[in-house]
Amino acid sequence: MWLAVALAAGCALMSTAPEQQVESLMNVAPDKAVLVGRIELQPPLREKEQILKAPQAGEYRNSFILYAGDRPRNLKAQPPDSFNGTFLTDLDREFFIKVDKGRTLYISGGMFYSVYNPPFQIESHVVSMDYQVEILPGDAAVYIGTIQLVRDEQNNITSVLIRDDFQWADDKYKARFGTHRTLRKALLVPGAEQ
Repeated sequence: MWLAVALAAGCALMSTAPEQQVESLMNVAPDKAVLVGRIELQPPLREKEQILKAPQAGEYRNSFILYAGDRPRNLKAQPPDSFNGTFLTDLDREFFIKVDKGRTLYISGGMFYSVYNPPFQIESHVVSMDYQVEILPGDAAVYIGTIQLVRDEQNNITSVLIRDDFQWADDKYKARFGTHRTLRKALLVPGAEQ
């Protein structure tokens, strides 16, 4: 899936294809690990809060685009297409995404849409974050926590919290990939900018 986009007055879009969710460990190369977590928006989006009218816009319903990469970035100063890790995930659901082993992964932020009706109107809500996690060379899977985004009535993010729901995540991981699989807990930590 490709997102055609521009940066304009409070509207961020991306032009790179998001990484797909891992469905089977057979699709994970030896130099990759599975990143496990969840993103919550509080309060959750109500259906009436999103106007999605374009073809394929339904994939943005109750979804969040997470921007990550191999170095810290300022999401508001750099275009999203400059990031080498873009992940589309459903809010309030677990995610399983492939990342490179043996390096630090930087979570720079993300966005969600309240209106997606190109070319007439697009309203996105950008969230800047500065978190990181070390992915070790021997990791098969790493749990980074639940990223909880608290918003106000205008969809401004007022706080970002990292919550430890490891047992829940481990249960989801083992149900999906098998009980003999090991999930390492390495919660996101603030980056150097915080």
